[in-house]
Amino acid sequence: MLSEDIIELIEENEAYSAKAGVLSDVVLKIAFEKQWFNLWVPKEYGGLELELADGCRLLESLAYWDGSLGWTVTLCAGANMFAGFIDVATAKTLFLSGNVCFGGSGRASGKAIPVPGGYQLTGRWSYATGAPHLSHFTCNAVVFSGEDIAENQQELVKSFFVSREHVLIENDWQTFGLEATASHSFSIQDAFIPQEHCFELSPKAATHTSLLFQYPFLPFAEFTLFVNYLGMFSRYTDLVQKNFYLRAKDALWQEKHGKQLFKQLDRAQQFAEQSRKRIYELMEETWSNLLRGDYESNAILYSSVAAYTRQDLTVMRSHMMDLHVKCGISAAQSDSPLNRVFRNFFTATQHALLQS
Repeated sequence: MLSEDIIELIEENEAYSAKAGVLSDVVLKIAFEKQWFNLWVPKEYGGLELELADGCRLLESLAYWDGSLGWTVTLCAGANMFAGFIDVATAKTLFLSGNVCFGGSGRASGKAIPVPGGYQLTGRWSYATGAPHLSHFTCNAVVFSGEDIAENQQELVKSFFVSREHVLIENDWQTFGLEATASHSFSIQDAFIPQEHCFELSPKAATHTSLLFQYPFLPFAEFTLFVNYLGMFSRYTDLVQKNFYLRAKDALWQEKHGKQLFKQLDRAQQFAEQSRKRIYELMEETWSNLLRGDYESNAILYSSVAAYTRQDLTVMRSHMMDLHVKCGISAAQSDSPLNRVFRNFFTATQHALLQS
């Protein structure tokens, strides 16, 4: 899925990006050239319009080689997917202009006041992945009328995308993993947002006929995030295997620990393969049902998506914690690939969506 030269480029820039706290210009250039942020955008808007499983395989591969890159592409491509829910004329004009990158927050931590032609928007949101290179920020806000502000009764939440010029970025992403995602907070102060920049993220509100936009967003998000964990976990176990091979050159280590630890590693790698098979089969089945219009069967399968992704992530986390303490001092060195993948995985698993 990724050519050897692109893999080499990603590997060359991974450590630099982590230290810089943002993806390198070289990697970002490739991401835009290869349309990675437009995985789910309709072809008529200039996107790739991939089927779910094909897009997820690419995301898994990116996460394998660089967790920060995979995570950034996943979150930004997921936000660009909103193209199928916004005003058609606006979407065409915007995405055909090139190098559009959405990203933001799903929390309703803003306030929108209806005004003629749109809304007056104010708020602060956390964790906008890819903040330094976003062209537009997406956010949710509670809509208030004058009476609602006073009484603060029933909440009506709407989604918006806001041009970068209206946004203040706060450089507060100070995590020990996924550093290059640059997932900073952002705020908007009393900005006018036209009605055309407001949207509803649900199949019934889709403005484009592509099948993807009839796929509920929750299982879509569960799948796309999970394949990142799967990619990072697979890279981690491959690095542990290299670690064990090197340590096995010590006859005493091999005699005392080798057999047991290689078996432990094998169990982790087998689990990853089983999980990958199960998740992609579920992905393909739900997609096939959607093609046939079998929404009833999918309603049941979406529950399985939620259960399996959370269950398998818990098991992967357990495997990784058990293996990490068996890898010696190299596992504690912050500049080692083994340590960096561990930190990326741990940071990624703090995302609220797949918490069990």
